[in-house]
Amino acid sequence: MIPKRYFLRFILNIYPPLFFNRIILKKISKDYKEMTVVLKKSIFNINFHKTIFGGSIFSACDPYFPTMYYNIFEQKQKKLIIWVKDAEIKYINPANSTLRLSFKIQDIQINEVENALALNGKHEITNKVSAINREGIICAQAAITIYLRDPNFIN
Repeated sequence: MIPKRYFLRFILNIYPPLFFNRIILKKISKDYKEMTVVLKKSIFNINFHKTIFGGSIFSACDPYFPTMYYNIFEQKQKKLIIWVKDAEIKYINPANSTLRLSFKIQDIQINEVENALALNGKHEITNKVSAINREGIICAQAAITIYLRDPNFIN
């Protein structure tokens, strides 16, 4: 049987908004705490200056943290309502080449969410990710605020 994470990777990689922006999910850890994404520079995502569009970079930052949290808590038999509540991106350098983004969630963050859900039934947490070019230069940094709610919470 094919592990769910491989199916998830396949689905996200053929999802049109990601596919046509040349955003490729390369790796998902078994525990869903890490994902590696590559944004390939191509004719589909370059601007007049021959750098990657900021919107394509933002698209590469957007869906992964909620997906990670959802699957982390699903493995714990907890179905949560999860979505991006806020996102902020800072463009630091022009993206002249393919970018790599490493999404990571720490155990301390998962504990923070679990404790808040037990007390309030909902929580917001901000995670950060950097878009790094082939030379190791940070081209953009994003802060993604995730809203998590336990629909079964009884106050």
